[in-house]
Amino acid sequence: MSESPSVCIMIPVYNQERFIAKAIESALRQDYSNIEIIIADDNSTDSTAAIIANFLGKPSITYKRNGVNLGRVANYRKCLYEYAKADWVINLDADDYFTNDQYISQAMQAIKKNGVDKTLFYQGVNIIKSDRFEKLNEPNIKSGEAVITAGDFFLNYFKRNYFSHMSTLYHRTSAMASDFYSRDVISSDIFSLLQLCINNSNKDVIVSKNISGVWYQHSGNISKSLNLKKHLNNLRLYAQLSSLAKLKGYSKWQILNWLAKAGFIYIRSYLYSFVRTKN
Repeated sequence: MSESPSVCIMIPVYNQERFIAKAIESALRQDYSNIEIIIADDNSTDSTAAIIANFLGKPSITYKRNGVNLGRVANYRKCLYEYAKADWVINLDADDYFTNDQYISQAMQAIKKNGVDKTLFYQGVNIIKSDRFEKLNEPNIKSGEAVITAGDFFLNYFKRNYFSHMSTLYHRTSAMASDFYSRDVISSDIFSLLQLCINNSNKDVIVSKNISGVWYQHSGNISKSLNLKKHLNNLRLYAQLSSLAKLKGYSKWQILNWLAKAGFIYIRSYLYSFVRTKN
């Protein structure tokens, strides 16, 4: 019997002494057999490294510390391209944590059932939690799990209107070939995934209501920024994706329709966040 495909849980961290232990503990509880956990410390200046040291006797854990601070997205990329060696990768930011100990096993079971060579990524859901609220970040799908093409995922992304970085188990070499984490913007993760879909439109994507864990929202989240310049840079990525889609053969109507939805939903979300913060 052949060995199960390997999976890497990447835990990028920078000055997350409040959260890092919970993230590591949740990764260690995953029951999938062929797993590695790589902690990529972006030169933290608080007690993050000291807390991580308590876990370094575990055989599944590898600790890497950058000599200088690279920044959030560059640390993602370094971990994916230089540290991870597994067949499949999932990114767990240090302030988030898994609540489903079988999540990776369940995701890999679905991937193997569909066909490892046919599947680009598995996309589950997460619970969004802050000190004031808690809600389920759930996709608009009819069943508990659906297999669609990557092209469908891209074209109907704003119809389903959900994304969970910590719930996305993706094929590592396909992501690297698609230049993952190459844009240092707020939504680098979403941009990378949608670019991956455009570049592999005939591959399968598994969309599921399976819950991975908690995306903890706090004032330090980059997604909470209301800096207009950062959001304009972020919005420009959608235009870049539409240009790539045109090169890959998507019709003019499909691209214009997608771009209109992207702009409308993005601007609406930004204005809502702006008003809520000011009030």
